[in-house]
Amino acid sequence: MSLFLSLLLLLSFLFAQTGSTGIPPNEAKTLDTYVPGDITLVDTEGHEFKLSDLKGKPIVLSPIYTTCKASCPIITKNLKKVIPEVGTPGKDFWVISFTFNPKDTIEDIKRFKREYGLNTPGWIVAKAKTKEDLFRLLDAIDFRFMTAGEDFIHPNIVVILSPELQIKKYFYGVTYDKYELINALRYAKGELALPDKFRSYLFIIGLFGVVVTSIYILYTLNKILQRRKKYA
Repeated sequence: MSLFLSLLLLLSFLFAQTGSTGIPPNEAKTLDTYVPGDITLVDTEGHEFKLSDLKGKPIVLSPIYTTCKASCPIITKNLKKVIPEVGTPGKDFWVISFTFNPKDTIEDIKRFKREYGLNTPGWIVAKAKTKEDLFRLLDAIDFRFMTAGEDFIHPNIVVILSPELQIKKYFYGVTYDKYELINALRYAKGELALPDKFRSYLFIIGLFGVVVTSIYILYTLNKILQRRKKYA
């Protein structure tokens, strides 16, 4: 019963927000728009680069934060598992795991890269150079989050950009099918066309993914709390 009430409260809070929430991006607003190329990121070695420096290859963009203990590690591990079956980062496409936490430092992203073994050339772990750059990037992909103590409630997404930094597709959830990812990268390069009739359903599918993920997180937290009470 307490789990059900917690879920109702969480969903009510999410949908009541007009600012930062865990609601998925509005694809009607973002698809086929461009991410600003002059946004500056900083990698784990402290090297600065602009998104425009990566033009010429599609980009797999994965928003994470380095202290996440729930979905971000799962997203990263599953991407790491499927990427070698899709192509070669740096040759066929770029992968960027970037933190949306303004407080994350270079040491934080360096630890994240080391912890998850993201040493593949062409897979960049990065943070925005400034808060302005960060929120320009988040606004461009319509990524909205809210704080929950030291953690964040956020949509679980991966964004596919074209070689010209155009937003072409979103993946929702924490697991990825290699064939869908291959097709998304081909679509980003203009080799495949996404039927227009499916686009109107994408936002609903993304929203459903957020609800399912929320239920799973609340169920897991409830089990942990019950276990702690049992042994208290």
